[in-house]
Amino acid sequence: MFRNSESTNAYLGSIIAFFSGLNLSDWASVLGILFGLFTVLINWYYKHKEMKLKETALKAKLNLQGLDNE
Repeated sequence: MFRNSESTNAYLGSIIAFFSGLNLSDWASVLGILFGLFTVLINWYYKHKEMKLKETALKAKLNLQGLDNE
């Protein structure tokens, strides 16, 4: 019955112990990596969105040109 909570407590305790052992420069490195990753993900999202908008605009432009030629 308590087996799952004991396992959860053990994992949580080990994670807390790991992070409490980090000094200030370690924290700066971890945060720098996380912020860098976050920046890459945000840039990817907006570039992907921009490409979809450009694709939609190009398709609309080609459709208008096709209608003008008919």
